[in-house]
Amino acid sequence: MTLKSTKVLHEPFSASFYFGPERQSLRYAADPVQPNQSYRSVSKTLQKDFDGIDVLFSKDMAYAVQNHFKMFSEEGFKDFKHTFLIREPAKAIISLYHASTNPKLTGWSYFDPEEAGFRQMLGLYHYISQHIDDSPVVIDADDLLDFPNETMKSYCEAVGITYESNMTSWEPGPVADWDTWAGWHENALKSSGFTRRSHRNTQKNSYDDEIEQLPAEVKMAIDEARACFEYLAARKLDVRGTEV
Repeated sequence: MTLKSTKVLHEPFSASFYFGPERQSLRYAADPVQPNQSYRSVSKTLQKDFDGIDVLFSKDMAYAVQNHFKMFSEEGFKDFKHTFLIREPAKAIISLYHASTNPKLTGWSYFDPEEAGFRQMLGLYHYISQHIDDSPVVIDADDLLDFPNETMKSYCEAVGITYESNMTSWEPGPVADWDTWAGWHENALKSSGFTRRSHRNTQKNSYDDEIEQLPAEVKMAIDEARACFEYLAARKLDVRGTEV
């Protein structure tokens, strides 16, 4: 995050999901439980005041907070603005499948459909919109690539942050807080920003050949994610025409 006076927390509830005393996944079952990664402990960290920090930005996976949505109704979360970043299911899940079955890159050796996360994301969206904020922010990853500055400006306006023109660029290099998920962010660590792409492949069948070669459970995960994605996509920020 390039904004001054900002603290970024990277997937704190994912640590609870995989390693905490109430962990909900068996992926790291051989690893010891980490008592300090309970949902309550992480929640308290997010709710506390940080000296000299004006903006706290926390990124996480919706599946990591499944069965714990109610905590976001607590008083300590009342000033939080919830944002949902969506990506076309075939792109997202094919990428997840390749990373999940590449032990040398990520340490993972199998694909788990639950980690696709679209169903949990829609469930969280419904909870937030019904109990906390009737219009949570939704951003489409394709818009971020096609209109990076426009998307960032629209996002800042939606959540009450001052937009700065350098928000979509950064210095490449390691990020200490990402060490737990080494391999997952290899391309991001080598990048220096969001660069507006010259064209988008909009052909509906652009992934059909690759999808046909996928295991049945991966194809099923893509099919099951489509309705969730389309519901959220219909509510995304309209960034076209935003002046920067």
